[in-house]
Amino acid sequence: MDLPVMMYIHGFRSGANGSKREQLQHHFEGRYRVIAPEVDTDPVKSLAKINEIIAKEKPEVIVGTSLGGWMTLMCDSGEAQLIVVNPATDPQHSLAQWLDQELPYFCERLDGKQTYTLTRNVLDKFTDYNLPTAVKEKSNRIYALCSVADELLDDLHIRTLTPLLPADHLTVVNDFGHRCSGPGMTHLLTLLDTITKPN
Repeated sequence: MDLPVMMYIHGFRSGANGSKREQLQHHFEGRYRVIAPEVDTDPVKSLAKINEIIAKEKPEVIVGTSLGGWMTLMCDSGEAQLIVVNPATDPQHSLAQWLDQELPYFCERLDGKQTYTLTRNVLDKFTDYNLPTAVKEKSNRIYALCSVADELLDDLHIRTLTPLLPADHLTVVNDFGHRCSGPGMTHLLTLLDTITKPN
């Protein structure tokens, strides 16, 4: 039986081997084939790779966390349902604190790289993208899970998305930080179960 595809797009300093991909695969076993492209922070290269995979795999659902949330909102998503958790709605600002620092990845990457250095050249590429315009064009397919306890974004993601999404497409909670773990993952799986349940 060919299962529908769910794509997961990881965040900054993570990879395709991250724990959230594993949790999604376990939770949706027998319901979705979960795929996870491995990307880096460069929006041009990463979106090109993501869009190529979308064109081939035609996912019904795309899930993105943090910077992966930004990529989920900006990609050529077809008709997929888009679910984002604490999306980095202004990456150029949010990531600037790590400029020119060699940082370890949080998981073992498929590409063999275990550190990443964010350059000014990569950071400046984000100015070529307009997130509000992209969101407005597909707002009826976007569901956002945002925490007011996000230590990285504060409430920027909530303020950005509130005027752009239908009220019932934005879930705001206060029981997890920027990384989608613990209660955050519970909220995400509940949201996904609600969105993907058969009509």
